[in-house]
Amino acid sequence: MLIESMSDFFYEPVYIPILLLLLGLLYLGILVYSFTKIKYNIIGYFLIGISIITYLLVGLYMTGKGYYSDGHAPDMFLFGSMGFLELTLLTYPYIFLTLAVALGKKGV
Repeated sequence: MLIESMSDFFYEPVYIPILLLLLGLLYLGILVYSFTKIKYNIIGYFLIGISIITYLLVGLYMTGKGYYSDGHAPDMFLFGSMGFLELTLLTYPYIFLTLAVALGKKGV
């Protein structure tokens, strides 16, 4: 039970949306670089596909256009909606990209 003077919101620093935007843009650069420098096998391409799909789904969630399992969010904006949850979710595309690169061979 919450006391009336307590808020159910927690503090999110201002730099989190900027960090998320930079990490999202950095992912695209790393993806292009890995396609030019790494030769993938079938499993690598599968992991790259999972990585791209996860990146797009997290992007939909971050921009407020996706389905929210945590409730209705009618006032979600691009920079107002990004927080610690999205920062955690944005690690998954990087994880699958790292696995794909680890299975690939250097050089095209």
